[in-house]
Amino acid sequence: MTNLPELKLIEALKQVDAHGDVAPPHVQDPTTMVIRQLAVQADLMRWDGDRGRFVLTSTGRSRISKRASSTGTVLRFRSREKDGSSARQKV
Repeated sequence: MTNLPELKLIEALKQVDAHGDVAPPHVQDPTTMVIRQLAVQADLMRWDGDRGRFVLTSTGRSRISKRASSTGTVLRFRSREKDGSSARQKV
């Protein structure tokens, strides 16, 4: 199972590295603005006043490079059967 928000964030960070922002300037949808704000708050990118664009921080670059990491993976466990037959019973 893939983590869709994480994949969107990684793709947005790649756009920052290539173009200076998560989306072109004419795109002002709420999702783009939320991704931009989350990336700034998480210290993945910052505004560079000299260049007039966003740049990736070292944290952002490492996030792109280890996108296959399993640290944020949610595992699903099988639930016990309702009748309790699979559970060990005390004698």
